[in-house]
Amino acid sequence: MELIFIVGPQAVGKMTVGKELEQRIDAKLLFNHETLDIFARFLGYTKETFRLSDWMRRELFKAFVENEETNQTKRIIFTLMVGFDLDSDIDYIQEVTDLFVHHGGKVYFVELEADVEERLIRNKSALRLQEKPSKRNLAFSEHELLTSMKKHRLNSDPYEVETKLNHLNYLRINNTALSPDEVAERIQRWID
Repeated sequence: MELIFIVGPQAVGKMTVGKELEQRIDAKLLFNHETLDIFARFLGYTKETFRLSDWMRRELFKAFVENEETNQTKRIIFTLMVGFDLDSDIDYIQEVTDLFVHHGGKVYFVELEADVEERLIRNKSALRLQEKPSKRNLAFSEHELLTSMKKHRLNSDPYEVETKLNHLNYLRINNTALSPDEVAERIQRWID
């Protein structure tokens, strides 16, 4: 029973890498917008939407670790954008990873980073627009991409993950010039 966290800023390739990794290992992908968009469809992107999305994920993770014998997969790949400057985001990661660790599971924490120019290109990719309805308004999503990195630190500082979340297996990849397949292969080799 394992959790593979893939984190990084918008349009870095978390979902796309997760989909590639899902094809390589016994795992199922849960990308951030899958739960968000359920509630946003009715409520918009409000505080309540994010609260309900977090609640749904926690309940899924809890059921997953408590029902290992009937799970349909050995691993969950979970993608998330993290504000490393936000204690609430670090606390959430700690809460979720503790759930797995306390049930005898392993947690792998993969942080992706890419140049902003490349992320702006990826922001318009067909797969991203297909899977994430809120990103289809390109002017809005590009503005959000550019302003969020001014508001929050979306990649960790050196040794920050190892210090704050020291019980995790940690890998950082700059995937600016790497294909999703190359990144997934690198993660698979690291996990194995």
